[in-house]
Amino acid sequence: MHGNKAKMKIICHMISSVDGRLYPSRWGAPQEPADITTLYEGAAKRFPAQGWIVGRTTMSDYCEEVKEGDPAPLRDADAPASPAFVGSREGRPIAVAIDPKGKLLPEINALPTGEHLVLVLGPRVAESHLAKLRSAGVSYVFEGEGESNREKFAPALKALEELFDAKTLLLEGGGIINGAFLTAGLIDEISVIVYPGLDALFGSAAIFGVKAPADQMPGAGAHLRLLDNETLEGGAVWLHYDVKND
Repeated sequence: MHGNKAKMKIICHMISSVDGRLYPSRWGAPQEPADITTLYEGAAKRFPAQGWIVGRTTMSDYCEEVKEGDPAPLRDADAPASPAFVGSREGRPIAVAIDPKGKLLPEINALPTGEHLVLVLGPRVAESHLAKLRSAGVSYVFEGEGESNREKFAPALKALEELFDAKTLLLEGGGIINGAFLTAGLIDEISVIVYPGLDALFGSAAIFGVKAPADQMPGAGAHLRLLDNETLEGGAVWLHYDVKND
């Protein structure tokens, strides 16, 4: 395990078509009925997680009260760094959105599904934006100052663990945010429900999507070991892997 990895466990939990694609609206219907939400949420409950993580776009799509706007202004380089803020959580699980540019403008601090909203912001987001988040009761922590995904995410995960007692979080993002965590070596387990349907469109979004030259192998540093597997309703298959990162 990397030395600056938080003790927190990150489990990437996803549902995909047989060809690994992400958008259920594009999948063909199986011969036997299988409810996608029931399959996905049922498997998620197997894990004792204190919340989940997604990217900015996924959060905005998930909840209409969390709107996406322009990037937040930045504080001056010589201005003091702002501390993290913990809003009124009231014992709720947390829903974490990675929002380094401060584009999200939530109107609520708890999602309709019950989770308390926490944003992961870039370290230079200006006080004027932070004040708006505090007035809405939205919690926030900050990414690290480094250039790599690991240098950015690891301090934020450590803050989530310390401030929200988050020992396990489910990473449920799109391919880009999942790929960023993968290349950072911060995914401890992968849980995938393979739904009996196909997308088959070339270039359609997949579970992991790292933008890199064709000669690079961004997934080569993650070594998987099967922990469990199970056939679910309608012929869906649940696969659960341990991940050892280089």
